Amino acid sequence: MVCITRLPTCTDCPFRWPCVYGYLFETPPPPDGRFLRGLQDVPRPYVVRRPGLEERRFAPGERLTVELLLVGRARMYLPYLTLALVRLEESGLGRGRRDGGGRFRLVAAQALRPDGSLQQVYDAGARQVLADVPEWTAAELLAGESPASTVLLRAPVPLRLKAQGRLVRRLTYRILLRSVLGRLSSLAAFHAETELQLDYADLLRRAEAVRVREDRMQWRDDLQRYSGRQRTTMRQGGLVGEIVFEGVPPETWPMLRLGAALHVGHSTVMGLGAYELRPF
Repeated sequence: MVCITRLPTCTDCPFRWPCVYGYLFETPPPPDGRFLRGLQDVPRPYVVRRPGLEERRFAPGERLTVELLLVGRARMYLPYLTLALVRLEESGLGRGRRDGGGRFRLVAAQALRPDGSLQQVYDAGARQVLADVPEWTAAELLAGESPASTVLLRAPVPLRLKAQGRLVRRLTYRILLRSVLGRLSSLAAFHAETELQLDYADLLRRAEAVRVREDRMQWRDDLQRYSGRQRTTMRQGGLVGEIVFEGVPPETWPMLRLGAALHVGHSTVMGLGAYELRPF
């Protein structure tokens, strides 16, 4: 829809940074290198979520609801993403689309405002994007939150965190906080042009004192996805279940809550890395 060079890959494209596709799906480091110099794995500025990740079939007439979270300047690209869905209506989604299956209609798109109300952002009849995505600040995401010293974390979908280059199978508070801080810093730097003013070393030092009271996390590797590029089915292993942390420093609570809102770890764009928090 947006490529102007028609190059076979985006790697050497001179327009990779300003290009809508390149920015959203193959996000490169900014050309000026102002933030997090040397980091090549730039987080994508969106998260796609759907209630339940299990593979299933949809009968004619059933409704599929998808949640899309746009970060920073990615909010500007709602019209492109909406048009992409509209173009997919006739080509279909999922297996069997080449045989005429998977056809759908985009019937509504609504945005959640900070006050809890919904704003219509797409008119299906006119096929017109009506409004910008409402902006949420960190303060609005954290409104009404009070730190808790003992916290239950529940991961309903695989949590794919890495430590020393390997996927973590035993979660600690330090590993979780380190992953959250890394994601928040990267999202802020690359998609909001903001450098977080945090004492990372001190926060991680305090996290080492947090104890695990109960650990009911289990490794799950039965979730699969199909890679169109590699033309193969890939497993999405990660931790699911519940864990109780005791002695949580209050200054780390806002980061933990933001991590819950923005997901953490690998494959967040596909809805993985979600977790819920509540005082225990």
